[in-house]
Amino acid sequence: MGMSVKAPLFWSTASSVGAQLVSFVAFAVLARTLGAETFGLVALAASVVDLLLILSSAGIADALVQRATLDEDEAATAFWANMALGLAFCVLVLALAEPIADFYHRPELAPVVRALALVFLLTPLGVMHNARLTRDMNFRALAFRNVAANVTGAVVGIVMALMHFGAWALVGQRLVMATVLAVLAWTATRWVPRLVFRAGAFMSFLRFGGYLSLSQLFIMLNGRIAELLSGVYFGPGVVAFIRAGGRVIDVLNQLTFAPFHQIAMPMQARVQHDPVQRNAVYVQLSRMSALFMFPCFMGVFALAPPIVEVVFGPGWGGASDAMRILALAVVPLQVNVLFIAALAAAGRSKLVLGWSIGQAALGIALVVAVAPWGWEAMLAVNVVRAYLLLPLAMILQRRVLGVGIMVVLRSVRPAAVSAVAMAAAVGLADTALTPALSALLRLVLLVPAGGAIFFAAYLLQDRSGIAMIRQFVQNRRLPIDPSPADAGSTEV
Repeated sequence: MGMSVKAPLFWSTASSVGAQLVSFVAFAVLARTLGAETFGLVALAASVVDLLLILSSAGIADALVQRATLDEDEAATAFWANMALGLAFCVLVLALAEPIADFYHRPELAPVVRALALVFLLTPLGVMHNARLTRDMNFRALAFRNVAANVTGAVVGIVMALMHFGAWALVGQRLVMATVLAVLAWTATRWVPRLVFRAGAFMSFLRFGGYLSLSQLFIMLNGRIAELLSGVYFGPGVVAFIRAGGRVIDVLNQLTFAPFHQIAMPMQARVQHDPVQRNAVYVQLSRMSALFMFPCFMGVFALAPPIVEVVFGPGWGGASDAMRILALAVVPLQVNVLFIAALAAAGRSKLVLGWSIGQAALGIALVVAVAPWGWEAMLAVNVVRAYLLLPLAMILQRRVLGVGIMVVLRSVRPAAVSAVAMAAAVGLADTALTPALSALLRLVLLVPAGGAIFFAAYLLQDRSGIAMIRQFVQNRRLPIDPSPADAGSTEV
């Protein structure tokens, strides 16, 4: 048995790879050109805007994707609701610009926040069009618009930086990207919303999507709390280090895991009424994503110093510490995101919210508690929190979804063991070669060597994993074995 996902996964991957590579190149160029202080200032403003942007969406787009059927009046209601919320939050952020600047003791932050408030008007223009494309699993159109928007924004940002616009280069990049995304969303679907608003449909969207929106807000807050507090205690320069390290990790996540995450909810939503099939999909997604995700994250952990030296240049050394700490969270990150996608596909949005609030509350409390010990301690304690909650996530996964804990652990064990072995070997080699070779040459030698070590170690443990990927590529279907031993296991 299998599920046809090659085309959606290919275009989802293409979207992530293309958009992230373009975005990351622009990020590196702008970081070198503008410096850590300027970058950190805009990062603070963007963090506040990003948190409120999640709240302004109200999860309506996710509710649209999750629905089994959808009529045009409901789609129009979702569009106009999002536009109204976007306008309201734009006004709110404009009013909060000065208080935010006062909180961080940075008067120059206020005009940046005001300019970024326009994102709340631009983003809702294309969100519902994007949701319709996602419902249809039309990731080809999504890939094109994401890459095009990132290329356009990158060009604008770099040109503005070279013309000495400073922080406004980053603001311009963000606003241009949002504009292009909205324009291309309309051209991709040719859908024009009716002038209709159904209060009942809106409340239905809000009941489901509101929980997801709040859960996403708490997840992001948990991830950004160290960054936000560092802006208060240590200044924009440290915020830039955290953002740069986090940006590398985010690129890895987008390249290796986001394609699986993007298709996980719509795939599982289609089989949510068949528990055996749904759980088989869950296990195979875990297995395949670990095969790509774990070696990349652990490779970055081992090679963080030369990566930062090559990509960001002098003055960014602190980013390597942030990168290493964040890379260690790879296992709970993978488990948590797939778990939440499966719960959302099953319509368990209240449980998603409760889980997210619990994680965020514990994470925020721990980060605040260790803030006097430095920003590295704030990042590290969040990673520790993620591992402490991992057993609970797997127990909930077993009780709510019916997926055996040992089934999932066995599916990712070969990738995890191989990645750790590879990171140890590459890290030791990098230490030995540092006095003799440049950072670039070390990366040229050690990246392919690390890949070879990982796959050799993986093949010693699980040849079927490579065969699974080969079958997936040849047959254009996700290989699924819904036998009790793999998917519907009652094993705990």
